Amino acid sequence: MPQAAQVVLDQIRILSSPPTNGRSFLVADVYGLQVHSTDGELWKQQIFDGLSQFHANNGLNVAFIDFSRIWDAVLNPQVPPGFRAFGFTSTDPCCAVSQCTVSGECADPDHAFYWLVNHPSKETHRIMADYVEEVLDNCAV
Repeated sequence: MPQAAQVVLDQIRILSSPPTNGRSFLVADVYGLQVHSTDGELWKQQIFDGLSQFHANNGLNVAFIDFSRIWDAVLNPQVPPGFRAFGFTSTDPCCAVSQCTVSGECADPDHAFYWLVNHPSKETHRIMADYVEEVLDNCAV
C-alpha cells in the first residue's frame, strides 16, 4: 500500500510541475466499501500527510475526501444513524445483475443506496456530492 500511495503523490508532483502547473487537487477515497484494514488506513494517512506537505511546502490547494464515513454511517447497523436516516429503504442493490444482463426493474431508485452491487445509486451520488461540497467549504489543512 505505501507504494500505491506514493504513486498517487508522485502523479500530483508531476501535475503540479511545469508545463501543467496544476494548483488544486482533490483525492477521493472509498476503499473497502465499509471494510477497514490496517493497510488501507495507512494508505489514507500517507495520502493525507503527502497532501498536507504539498500544501505547506508548495502552496497547493488540496482536499482529501474519505467516503468511508458515508458507507460506515449508512451500512453499519451498530453505528447510528443508519440507512433510514438518509432516506434509504434498503441497502440492497436496486437491480440484480446476472452475467452481462441487468434483470429486474428497480421499483424505488430514489430510496436505494446501491443501484447495482457496489455501485452507488443516483441518490447516493447526490449525498456524496453534498459531502464533497461540505468538505471543500468547511475543512482546511
